[in-house]
Amino acid sequence: MSTPARFEGKGVVVTGAAQGIGRAVARAFAAEGAGVVLIDNEADVLSTTVDAIRAAGGNVEAVPGDVSRRADVRKAVDLAVQRFGHLDAAVQVAGIADFIPFLEVSDESWNKILDVNLRGTWHLVQEAGRAMIRDGIRGAIVITASTNAFQPEAGGLVYNTSKAGQVAVMQTAALELSRRGIRVNAIAPGIINTRLSAFVINDPVQSKVFLDRIPIGRFAEPEEMARPILWMCSDDASYLSGHLMVVDGAMTAGLPEPGEMDTPLPGAVRQME
Repeated sequence: MSTPARFEGKGVVVTGAAQGIGRAVARAFAAEGAGVVLIDNEADVLSTTVDAIRAAGGNVEAVPGDVSRRADVRKAVDLAVQRFGHLDAAVQVAGIADFIPFLEVSDESWNKILDVNLRGTWHLVQEAGRAMIRDGIRGAIVITASTNAFQPEAGGLVYNTSKAGQVAVMQTAALELSRRGIRVNAIAPGIINTRLSAFVINDPVQSKVFLDRIPIGRFAEPEEMARPILWMCSDDASYLSGHLMVVDGAMTAGLPEPGEMDTPLPGAVRQME
């Protein structure tokens, strides 16, 4: 039976933790007793988030940094070990996107998005895994992928590719690390009320089109992704490894009933999660 303190004494690292899903995950871990290191490249927003969690009684530390740089990720992992004694869980959330037509994708966009989304994921899983094995920790790692990993969106070549790659990283790591006592899983959110999806949620036409495709009838809040992520990191999921958990309100379960959802989507550019 889960308790409010199920992560008491645990050390955790969360990337992309300044806002959105990452912030919700960091807050949830801290509320359940974990010591959390938050890493994000937006230092000002990160500082505000850390102050808010501390004001609520949470035990957190901040590392302003870029997950595409291994040294920054290693700094966060090392800080968790130094500050909290060991690293028990690591959650990758940091990600960016640039939705443009396939034939207009530039080398710059390809490199930037894959550096953050895919290279950043590899860095965290590898650095966290090394620390856990070194210290004899039977830990858990969760990657935040997307339904785009298996149901790509037109205009999202690089984002789609990065998300499919994250699933491959998760599965490979699970195959190799599970025997060392480290469980590796991923979550595939649908449309969440974050900055990344604001262009859909705040547009009356696009939001209606997407809501027609979501049987549960609404967009999700970041906290609704934090709860399954924490479950995957908890002892309640002790036999779960190598799994992609889809949390999308049944959006990708099958074809929706025909109707207004067939309205063409206007073009748009998403900036960051």
